Amino acid sequence: MRMGLFAVAALLIAPLSTFAADPPIVFQTQSPGKILSDVRSIAKMIAGEKAAGAINDALKEKLGDKGFDGLAIDKPILGYAILAGKLEDSVLVIAVPVTGEKEFLALIERIGGEKPKADANGLYEFPTKDEGVKALMRFDTQHAYIAIGKDPTSALNPKNLVAPTKLYDPSEKALASVKVYFDRLPKEIRDQLGAGLKELKTKLDELRLPPEASESARKAVDELIKLGSRYSDMLQDAESAGARLILDANTGEAAVEVGLTGKPGSALAKVIAERKPSTNKFAGLVTPDTVVGLKLQLPLFAKEIQNAAVIGLEAGQKQLNEMAPPAFKGLIDETFKGLVRTVNDGEFDVALSLRGPDKNGLYTVVGAVAFEDPSGVEKELRVLYKNELDPKFKAFFNLDIAQVGKTNIHQAKIGPLLPPEIQKVFGDEASFTFAFAPKGIFVAFGPDAVNVLKTALEVKKAPSPAFEISLNPSRLAKLIAAAGKEVPAGFGSQDKLIPVVVLTLDGGKELRLRLGTNLKWLEGLGTSLLDAGVGGDAKPPASVKVKD
Repeated sequence: MRMGLFAVAALLIAPLSTFAADPPIVFQTQSPGKILSDVRSIAKMIAGEKAAGAINDALKEKLGDKGFDGLAIDKPILGYAILAGKLEDSVLVIAVPVTGEKEFLALIERIGGEKPKADANGLYEFPTKDEGVKALMRFDTQHAYIAIGKDPTSALNPKNLVAPTKLYDPSEKALASVKVYFDRLPKEIRDQLGAGLKELKTKLDELRLPPEASESARKAVDELIKLGSRYSDMLQDAESAGARLILDANTGEAAVEVGLTGKPGSALAKVIAERKPSTNKFAGLVTPDTVVGLKLQLPLFAKEIQNAAVIGLEAGQKQLNEMAPPAFKGLIDETFKGLVRTVNDGEFDVALSLRGPDKNGLYTVVGAVAFEDPSGVEKELRVLYKNELDPKFKAFFNLDIAQVGKTNIHQAKIGPLLPPEIQKVFGDEASFTFAFAPKGIFVAFGPDAVNVLKTALEVKKAPSPAFEISLNPSRLAKLIAAAGKEVPAGFGSQDKLIPVVVLTLDGGKELRLRLGTNLKWLEGLGTSLLDAGVGGDAKPPASVKVKD
């Protein structure tokens, strides 16, 4: 009876032993049909119907009337890497969804001009230019598994193939993504990574500046070395890392994103979980009537970075004081003391907005930079104004022309001094205004700068990317025209603020760094370029056989 139970258990366990191990690196894409549809939509958005037609024409010329027949274009392309102790022995496997073996072989022939050679074991071999690399293929579970490596034969053994269900993550919405699981790496590679991190830490500890470097420079570098050593220690607890390529034809977003997770309970996981979404004290300065806007928060998230910045500021303060006239030393000291306070606060924010056109067709610039308690700077500037400024220039200034709470607004009337081309944009009555608020220094320049600054002083801290440049294409086109320049044909149809460059760093379960843009700011911009290249007589777009 006992032997019978053992036999049953063996029968149950035996099939499990034939399953392929979870690969350390996996990747996937959206379905070929969706990728092609998104690319066409983006091309049409930027350069019109001609661009989409050009893509169709190119595909038809390459693939003929059968198009993608043989490829299951409604299913994702999957893949994985089988890593060996020696990286040169590793194998890359791509699982391409197919509608049928015969049809896919015909598609390969249409693309490459010849079919891969078949052998008696169900394998197909592609010709390669590198004699040290082979490319083999096997059909299995409605996929063509293509393995590339020095000797990929074993990877295509049916018992070693990784099933598509184990590779596909339905929650992943990126155009393409890759993920590395560190605990699945071969021991030899894990040991190499660990040794590499230890070597990096040793090199950081041994890093020294040349003898001629100043003492302050040495101290600043020491702080950054501490930071590097601390993070190299934490990286040894990394659980997984990933990268994503994002393209959304509906929203226009295009981005590259990298992510990192730490082992549960580790110092790295704790640091990632504590990372909060970034904010900006002056995010509200970028309003709907903005032509071009900028928001930035300097990376002062680590104490070592703050310490290094303070050391540099104190050295700069000392150096400037040695060169400056005695009357300016008070201003220098107050400026650097405030900058040190701001750095230690950890939120060094900047925002800038070019707004317009107003009802008179003119524009205004307004901005702010974080500065903890600039009252001392304001006091020293008043002293310099009183004692050092030439009387003939004092007539341009109106100190304390307005007030918001306890913050005074000062004005310099410089519009009449501007060259005609600047006056066309900002007006001949434009003035420069500035204010020293408790948490920042505010400036505005334009025809109604005083009232603009009054409103600016009321802005509150709000969520914001760590870095963002945005623009309104329609308003930018009007600005270009107001400056007497030619507006590119087709540009300026979008009358809303669109991100051009966006950088975010968010934590939680995964630390995600994303660099992206919204391609809608390019809408219509490529039309004139395509017209110049294609010509005015565009033919109707040719169709390509695609089963959506």
